[in-house]
Amino acid sequence: MNKILFVILLLTFHYNLQAQSTFKGGWNTYQTATLIHQYTYAYAANDTSKLTMTDSAMIFISPDSLVTLTVTFPMRDRSIYKKVQYFNESKLIARTEEYKDDNLMVMNEWKYDDKRRKTYHFEDNKVNGNTYRKTCDYTTDKKTGEVVASECSYFNGRIEFYTKEYFNKKNVKYKEVRLNDNNRDVVHVENFYYAENGKLKERSVYFPEWKVTKKFEEKSGNVAPECFRALPVGTAEKITIAGKVPFIKRLIARNQFLFTNPECPIYEFTFRNFLNCEVIVKSDGHAVNRTVVFKYKEKNPK
Repeated sequence: MNKILFVILLLTFHYNLQAQSTFKGGWNTYQTATLIHQYTYAYAANDTSKLTMTDSAMIFISPDSLVTLTVTFPMRDRSIYKKVQYFNESKLIARTEEYKDDNLMVMNEWKYDDKRRKTYHFEDNKVNGNTYRKTCDYTTDKKTGEVVASECSYFNGRIEFYTKEYFNKKNVKYKEVRLNDNNRDVVHVENFYYAENGKLKERSVYFPEWKVTKKFEEKSGNVAPECFRALPVGTAEKITIAGKVPFIKRLIARNQFLFTNPECPIYEFTFRNFLNCEVIVKSDGHAVNRTVVFKYKEKNPK
């Protein structure tokens, strides 16, 4: 009985959100220019006829796209999660606020330099009372074009560790050196190796204290590039929220050759109609279940 009551209340809240043309962020109220309905399903690889919803969300976007509100309705508990994102004039994330129901849980802030690189990050965790702060500056090698990012991380106001991150001239991170709070003793040195598909294929971590190197293989790095693609929906049929489940089933059935390709144990395919719909079908190669994310865009909701 309690479960049924919760579902009724959740549907009522969901309907009220759909009916509104504005949303609140902090102390301010914003006009909703775009509303994205998002539904996440799981289905068994050997049974595509049954989709099980794992969560749903609604994303409200302001007319200038500088403020968004994401309201998530997970199936695993009875809480409603909200995340407000504020962007600066360069469309870089400047602040986020995360709520459980109406209780503020976590607040994050970021600052950037004139090259759009992060120079400051602050997190205030209201749940455990801890604060985290990170400052960063950059130096560029004029000969090679490589960049070193020097970070200092603080925990509750005290320095916790230092980090140096190394990026090649294509801005790909290839090494990270973690230093103790004295900015001298090396905790570990981590190297990153990438595959032809651009995905990370291996990490090696060297611990100087024990003179030991550990290697970690990343499975996505061994997957062919064609396993990560954007494709057209492939049909002229009218797509609606009410008909989303039958539509997803038909899309999966039409593209089974992609999802059963032995060359793609890990995959992520994004299907778009470039109007109002996007469907993401993915597998991490571990679980029996596959994941489907259905996104439907609504302009100027009333």
